[in-house]
Amino acid sequence: MQFEYCADAIALYDGKLLLVERLSFPQGYALPGGRRDYIDGVLEDAFSCATRETFEETGLDLIVERVVGTYNAVGRDPRGPKESTVVYGTVSGDLRSEEGKTRAFLMDLCDLDENKDRFAFDHYDIIREWRNDLGSVS
Repeated sequence: MQFEYCADAIALYDGKLLLVERLSFPQGYALPGGRRDYIDGVLEDAFSCATRETFEETGLDLIVERVVGTYNAVGRDPRGPKESTVVYGTVSGDLRSEEGKTRAFLMDLCDLDENKDRFAFDHYDIIREWRNDLGSVS
């Protein structure tokens, strides 16, 4: 199986989770992110991709702090096999949407569970796992 390599960002803006609502298939709430590009035959690194995609989709500047994990379960994306490296960081700037593609917005973490059925892909599970891991960090 040949994966398409991607990067997504769990990003906080003043303590709120940055999300995008996808306006095309598959629709739903998602982490900002996308496909890693090949530049002169070399695969773009996950930090650069997440930073670029976050800016393209939300207008915000991402400062990556760490890798959360790599996700590649079969069926995680209905468009085909994708392997995503998810990073964590903070964002700043002026929030905007990517016209015709996404609607960028912020969500309180306490509202995550009541919106779980609105998420595309496995992004709700990834965020929930990250949030649960916060409690184990001392």
